[in-house]
Amino acid sequence: MNFRDLEYLVAVADLGHFGQAAAHCHVSQSALSLQLQKLEAELGVQLIERTSRRVVVSASGRVLVERARAILQSRQELLDDAALELGRMPATVTLGMIPTIAPYQLGPLLGSMKAAYPATTLRIVEDITRNLVAATARGELDAAIIATSTNDSLIAETELGHDELLLVLARKHPLAKERTVLPKQLEDETMLLLKDGHCLSEQAAGYCNLNSVGASRVSIAASIETLKAMVCAGMGITLMPRMAVEAAPKDKALVYLPLKPAPTRSIRVITRKTSRLGPLLAAALKGALRK
Repeated sequence: MNFRDLEYLVAVADLGHFGQAAAHCHVSQSALSLQLQKLEAELGVQLIERTSRRVVVSASGRVLVERARAILQSRQELLDDAALELGRMPATVTLGMIPTIAPYQLGPLLGSMKAAYPATTLRIVEDITRNLVAATARGELDAAIIATSTNDSLIAETELGHDELLLVLARKHPLAKERTVLPKQLEDETMLLLKDGHCLSEQAAGYCNLNSVGASRVSIAASIETLKAMVCAGMGITLMPRMAVEAAPKDKALVYLPLKPAPTRSIRVITRKTSRLGPLLAAALKGALRK
């Protein structure tokens, strides 16, 4: 038994497909299947139930998958600690980012990491907040950049900066001529939001609740670009991060206005409390956000 065998087992369990697991592990499907068969023979238990249509992890396999996951996480932390003892960042760091940050801050963050640790490759994974928090806690990610706090006892947080949320209106909207908009002016509007699971939706809804805004709220869009198109079509209004507004080409059909009081979101990097990588990574990224 070796670490690669455990990586193969976890990959098959997570992906539910031999071909996808082999691609994820950068090995041929036949080699992966053979190694898992050898692992089963060595352990004396069936780990994988193979059918013509799908892969099912056995009851015994599920228990061993979690043990394997913990072993692989401990191994990675051991390697990271060894590198840090020598004053080096690990050769590869896997960083998660939420979709409302990644497209607009990827360049500055990559640049900051390269300047601080030129020999380290940064691997990016984009996902919603709850998935990034869970993956960081499990050790699948070294860290993640999110825009909301987490109560996970395994997670440490470091604030990187703040980002204002702007009101987005169609240019023909009656409020488009205002310089600043008050919450009471949003009464009876339709607030368009990203689909459930995106923290930006929770932040927009939270602002409305905090300021007693009686706007109806619709969670429908999967991306900020879709939100913009829906606002252009006159379907409602929305709140959008300033970083997204400033990074994108200006759309003459839209108007972006500040709200008073101004809603903001706190951008933070999260890491496992047990990982010595956290403080170094947070220090490298702090101050890297595009203003």
